[in-house]
Amino acid sequence: MNESGFDADNDQMCDGRDLPWLQETDEEVWDGWGVVYRDVWVLDADNDVVGVFNLTGTSLGEPANYAALRALFELAAR
Repeated sequence: MNESGFDADNDQMCDGRDLPWLQETDEEVWDGWGVVYRDVWVLDADNDVVGVFNLTGTSLGEPANYAALRALFELAAR
């Protein structure tokens, strides 16, 4: 989720990508959910939180980190 006020490059961020990109509005989801910069929030089909994975200091180049994030997506897809 992109924090409110940081939407200037949204078009560039989404260009050619298939991943969802959410832009916070005045509803203040960022604060209400307790989002931290570079969080990946994984939701299931009912929009229930399956898990949160923070990318700051966590390289997806590390097989264990990649596997952990992938496992969240797989859990959400069930």
